[in-house]
Amino acid sequence: MTRLPLSARDIAQLLDLPHPTVEQQAIIEAPLESMLVIAGAGSGKTETMSARVVWLIANQIIAPERVLGLTFTRKAAGELTERIRARLAHLDRVAPGLTSRRIDTNNDRHTTADTPPALSALARPTISTYNSYAASLVTEHGLRIGREPGARLLTEASIWAMVSDIVDHWQEDLDTDYAVSTMTDAVVTLAGELADHLLTVPEAATQLDHLLESLADLPLAGRSLAPSVAKLGKQLATKRRLLDLVSEYHRVKRHSESMDFSDQVVLAAELARDHPFVADTERRRFAVVLLDEYQDTSYAQIQLLTALFGDGHPVTAVGDPNQSIYGWRGASASGLTRFPRDFPRPNGTPASIASLSTSWRNDAQILSAAHRIALPLASASALPLPTLSTRPGAGTGSVTVGYYLSAQDEAQGIADFFTRHFVPGMTTAAVLCRARKQFPLLEETLRNAGLPVEVVGLGGLLHTPEIRDLVSMLEVVHDPSRGDSLMRLLTGPRFHLGAHDIHTLGVWARELSSRAHGYSGPPRGALREAADERSIVDALAQLPPRSWQGHHGETFSEAGYERLTQLSALIDALRQQTYLALPEFVDATERALGLDVEVALRAAHRHAETGTTDPSDPWGRAHLDAFRSVVTDFVHQAVHPTLGALLAWLDDARDRERGLDRPTGHLDPHAIHLITVHAAKGLEWDLVAVPALSDGVFPSTATTTPRGPTDSGWTSHLGALPFSLRGDAPDLPHLSLADADHDAEIARRLTEFTAQCGHYQVAEERRLAYVAYTRARTALLVTGAWWRTGKTATPPSPFLTELLDIDGVQIADLVTEPGDDNPHPPDGDTAVWPQSLVDDITKRAADLVMSTRHNGRPILDHIGPVQVHGVDLAQRARQVLNVQQRPRGSSVIFPDHVSVSGLVELSADREGFLTQYQRPIPRQPSPQSRRGTTFHLWVEQFYGHTPLFDMDDLDNTSDSDDHGTDRTLDELKATFEQSRWARLTPKELEADIDVVIAGVVIRARIDAVFDDPDRPGGVIVVDWKTGRAPTTDADQRHRNVQLAVYRLAWATWSGCDINDVTAAFYYVAQDLTVIPDQLPEREELERLVRHAGNIQGVGPQDH
Repeated sequence: MTRLPLSARDIAQLLDLPHPTVEQQAIIEAPLESMLVIAGAGSGKTETMSARVVWLIANQIIAPERVLGLTFTRKAAGELTERIRARLAHLDRVAPGLTSRRIDTNNDRHTTADTPPALSALARPTISTYNSYAASLVTEHGLRIGREPGARLLTEASIWAMVSDIVDHWQEDLDTDYAVSTMTDAVVTLAGELADHLLTVPEAATQLDHLLESLADLPLAGRSLAPSVAKLGKQLATKRRLLDLVSEYHRVKRHSESMDFSDQVVLAAELARDHPFVADTERRRFAVVLLDEYQDTSYAQIQLLTALFGDGHPVTAVGDPNQSIYGWRGASASGLTRFPRDFPRPNGTPASIASLSTSWRNDAQILSAAHRIALPLASASALPLPTLSTRPGAGTGSVTVGYYLSAQDEAQGIADFFTRHFVPGMTTAAVLCRARKQFPLLEETLRNAGLPVEVVGLGGLLHTPEIRDLVSMLEVVHDPSRGDSLMRLLTGPRFHLGAHDIHTLGVWARELSSRAHGYSGPPRGALREAADERSIVDALAQLPPRSWQGHHGETFSEAGYERLTQLSALIDALRQQTYLALPEFVDATERALGLDVEVALRAAHRHAETGTTDPSDPWGRAHLDAFRSVVTDFVHQAVHPTLGALLAWLDDARDRERGLDRPTGHLDPHAIHLITVHAAKGLEWDLVAVPALSDGVFPSTATTTPRGPTDSGWTSHLGALPFSLRGDAPDLPHLSLADADHDAEIARRLTEFTAQCGHYQVAEERRLAYVAYTRARTALLVTGAWWRTGKTATPPSPFLTELLDIDGVQIADLVTEPGDDNPHPPDGDTAVWPQSLVDDITKRAADLVMSTRHNGRPILDHIGPVQVHGVDLAQRARQVLNVQQRPRGSSVIFPDHVSVSGLVELSADREGFLTQYQRPIPRQPSPQSRRGTTFHLWVEQFYGHTPLFDMDDLDNTSDSDDHGTDRTLDELKATFEQSRWARLTPKELEADIDVVIAGVVIRARIDAVFDDPDRPGGVIVVDWKTGRAPTTDADQRHRNVQLAVYRLAWATWSGCDINDVTAAFYYVAQDLTVIPDQLPEREELERLVRHAGNIQGVGPQDH
């Protein structure tokens, strides 16, 4: 008897889930053919796609292993994988046999026999990232194009280190005076764009030569070449020469057997296009393909996918043109428009189009704001875009608009908003910035209001004051030409040099240059211009005698000369330490600048002023510790981790608003997240503030100028491809250099081109604003300010004023008249020089400490206020002592999240763990730990599982503490293949599970879970170890904490009885399985955590 197919509603009822909407049901039950789904923000696309996979499998239309799902992030891939896995497992429990029937993978017809357990465990959908899938194709078929499998994947840091080294050692004349970091950025960008658009270096060179030829013999309309045309020609010529460096980059990658992420897609596209066997194999392997976030795919990715599956294969793409914000990476919203033609149905007609139009995230008012901001986008779209409607039972929500006099007033308004509405642990909140340079003022204001803040991403970190000082010193030590960085140090809090002494230092620099040119008088004319180029870094290194005077009587002040001498000695001392490993050198630089004391004093001062302590950063070290961690990661990842390579990479991270600030781990749920809009895509919060909605800031292209919005497009970036060379050229503004009568015609075309680019850029930024507004669930605050750092007031952004049309919008503050002057001018306050006050206060505080010593220890408890220039020296001295004499293992605010490795360290050395938490010390990666990481990845592939994580996500808990058994990777593989574990089929691999112990979230990554062969009905959790087993009972006892957490995590997550869960270590090098007789129970683990932070209650914040 033929079973009637299950409907999407039937399956939802079996799984005890809400019934799908009519739109969702139509998509879930759609025929097995190509389909485009337009899914607005928060419209439940992940739920719908997972429900479609489950429906196809449950109705025996497709075998599980014949489903391929691709998305952009590991997080999204993991969520989709877990949702499908959990649904199928639940369905198999409530309807046994429904999802575990064997299917003929050639025609997807089920047979009558049940699937063997081993086959069932491996019969799962393949859910991966676009790049991981491309990499798997290259690994499997790379030999067809001369590529060996197993090439090392370069990280962002590795790429920058490699290219920086190429630029630094380039012998040929590039005919340019750009800095090494600028050239490195240009080469990396140009190489990436060539890959994104499947252009080879010779092809690009030919097309650039054609463009240069168009300008070579151009008749002149006037007496000289138009400046804009001359600038364009110079840039094209430099871009052409850069192709030689790109070629060298490609050569070095091949020689070192490595590739970057772009190479994976390029090589996979070549395989799919030129080797029909590859496409045939993939079509036979996968009967259904799901493409997530399709609006973000690059031209190269689209070409790869169409070559594989664009012949009538059933492909479902999900996307939202309003959220296409990665145009800078080669993606285009028009990719969605072309999808129906790129992926036709079997009869050749365009793919069908469906939509999801219910917002399951946003309350009504926020959805109204999203509609208003997207209105111009909808009218310009070639696709039928749905109007999002609120979910059943949605709240009203709130949209509040404020336009303040100054950026300082705006920041305070945002702080007031969160003070009223943000409840840590109860609500989530974020500030989404267009540019990272907005972070410091907002962070400082929020912290001063007693609000916990987490700055998300490397780019934001580099804009914090202490990290800017630290990086400035590193730049000065490395590069004598970085006078800009030296100026920050000279005028910063450490040295406080005034205008007079800075001017005098400049005079001395010019005199040094004059002497170098053999001229003894004051420099004039061209000589003065050459002298001006003399670096003040060199001048600082060669300070004149104290008695020196300039030609016009210039002299250094006494205090100024002393501080310059100190700074010169400091830089010289640091240059003598550059032999240190990078993390150690950064640590030495931090101490030399006194930043560790400065941030602790700042935190203590904030506590004294406000009576509050930031729970996310009690000692003020969060930024310094995060930066040290970044440097350590760079050393781990880079091929040549030099100081110059690090600085070039950091320079790019600081300048790009979009590239390197994606959240990489768990965000603190008790803090307000300070994050860029680009990095916030895919995330959501209860409360969201979007600042800096001023014209020319957001959008970054001003719309109210007499000429309207203008943007230079590719003509202003050295590494950008001309639009005519890109694969998506028809979707971009056009600039023709051919068939011009004279240079004035080209200049006119350039003017028209910049206007087209201006309107194009405003549309891009409108999509960015749409993404920002739709991150909010219940409350949205949109703000701007007339005055920021400029000398002219900036009017409100259209993205702010358009919201005033919404019924019910609330007004926080609306300043309509900016006045004539900036209330906070960028030049800052004036003061009398020299500023000896700070040094004087510090010295007197130190004297006070020394004068109150008793038995060798300072005693300040009974010292009353000692006022000097309005500062209490006794209080300052206590703050210094608190920082310098903080006892090891003292009571701390315990972290909200701890890894399992952290818990093992806590068990073994409580004081050491707490000291590491308060002030982390970077740990150099070892070859053994890298081999352990590679082995973990190999084990996943051995079991047929595609890794969905980066190597730095692996939990290396004591994996290679003892290298007495130092086996090669091949030996480890051979041993594992002969072990009992290789003959078993895992229930789960690399399972990410969070378990709460004493109110602290413990992050666990379980290597493997098997049905226990020795205990029917039980399971065994196994952790692979490539080092040796402990030799003492104490070491084994501490290491058992790891297995105890894994055992508890699996039992909690799977819902099974913990007594049915066994845990084991498998030491591969010794072929030894260790199953402890007894493991700590939950109560013992809770005591361990509570004792660590002197915690009396149930959570880390209860003390």
